[in-house]
Amino acid sequence: MLVENNPDFKTIWQLAHNWAGEETDKTDLNAISPELTLAIDRLMRAIRSKKITARWKGYQIFLDNWLITLIFEFSHFKQFYRWLMHHKFSKDYLDNLYVMRNEVIDLCIKSYYNLPPCWIPEQFSYDSKNAKEAKNYRPADENEDRIRCQAIASTLWELDPAIHPNHIARSKILQRIGNGAQYDISTITDWITERDPQKDCRKTGRPPKTQYTIKLEMIPQSKK
Repeated sequence: MLVENNPDFKTIWQLAHNWAGEETDKTDLNAISPELTLAIDRLMRAIRSKKITARWKGYQIFLDNWLITLIFEFSHFKQFYRWLMHHKFSKDYLDNLYVMRNEVIDLCIKSYYNLPPCWIPEQFSYDSKNAKEAKNYRPADENEDRIRCQAIASTLWELDPAIHPNHIARSKILQRIGNGAQYDISTITDWITERDPQKDCRKTGRPPKTQYTIKLEMIPQSKK
């Protein structure tokens, strides 16, 4: 699989810097920041626990075939051991190990992480330096909350266009990261419906019980 220059793939080094809000060419390799350390650690642990896959030179690593792993992947085990045990790393290795967009987004949803800015649709991006930040990195301004909720919803719809707006509005990722807990479900639904890819054909009324491509954890209907 071709991963270089593919917008759906980023190297660990690229994505971790974007996630941490840092530039790759300004990092002191002997003193990386706590934010960058956390971003790299989240990705490395997710790969090793097989929550997401990783590709080296286009080929997936850590396959289930133990013989292939033993023969061909010892060097990968060594790199992961150095990081997970001692936070020691090779920049060249991290800058050639690729992860996939939809898997990382799914990881963020399940773990309630903020989404990497590079994989949030551009029309929803905003200057975080000018946003008024509240607790847990949540913008205090209602307009910023609306933009963030729309960004999360748009990203979820890219993964599965069938997700009902009500289910996105009640999802824990939007409630926590989008600061949706501060608003009525109807308010959030109004915000995100304009971005619904199926708004012209979606039936009105109670959302149907559907199995989506991604698993959404939702707050109970009675809580809102």
